Amino acid sequence: MIKRIDITHTPEDDKYLNIPASRIRELHNRLVQYYDKYLSQYNVKKLWKDEELEHIKGLPDEDIPKMLDAKELQLIFLLQYMKCLVHKDLVSAFVRKYIPTAAFDQQVRHLGAQYNWYVLNRGNRIPDEGVTVPSGYNYLVSIETPNPKMLAQALRRIGRLAATNFEELKIAYGNKCATCGIEEGKHDVRNNSEAVLQQGHMDPRKPLTLDNTIPQCSYCNQTYKDYFRFNEYGRVIAVNNPEILLQSPRDIQDEMIEVLLQERQKSKK
Repeated sequence: MIKRIDITHTPEDDKYLNIPASRIRELHNRLVQYYDKYLSQYNVKKLWKDEELEHIKGLPDEDIPKMLDAKELQLIFLLQYMKCLVHKDLVSAFVRKYIPTAAFDQQVRHLGAQYNWYVLNRGNRIPDEGVTVPSGYNYLVSIETPNPKMLAQALRRIGRLAATNFEELKIAYGNKCATCGIEEGKHDVRNNSEAVLQQGHMDPRKPLTLDNTIPQCSYCNQTYKDYFRFNEYGRVIAVNNPEILLQSPRDIQDEMIEVLLQERQKSKK
């Protein structure tokens, strides 16, 4: 059950709003660090000015919050309560605590829609939770990956080489099976179930590392097993397990033997 952080207009709100200044500094530093490490290659917008970072470093903790931009304060509040559903009015109350002239409605949804941070709002599905964000709430998924639309654009542009994990690899393939092309989540008439993408070996004789993986639906993955080797496009390029040859008709086996003997003879010349 995902926790909800609501605005109640009671002393309960103070518990959420009173984040120590030292903690705000820590969260600010983490955002800057993670942006440089994970997000700078994507079109994610900074919520601070680089020329002000050194000045902020020299300030005492209690002066930090009032030096930050309203958008960064929004994100800092969501980061403090990451993986929680946070009501937009509570975010606005936090911002107005340090910027009294700020609007009552801080338009937190723009962090995801316009600034490309991985912030979800109304109607967005929360990964691995099976629920959507209700109206009035925001949900910070991660500061190690951008908004999925930006990640998808980068992966489609650069390809599988840009993927750092299997989830990103799936995006590079359009969330489709590399072998048959069925999209994850679609109904698969072959086994009368929802298509689920699994990690398929390109070369079954090598470890299942990311560079030796293609996304395959459960049907293809279980059907092909370790019988074949695949290229990055999900196409068979070689037989991997000779047992599959024994399942071929006798005339095909004879033809295979003849071809192999011919090739061996050529190699000896």
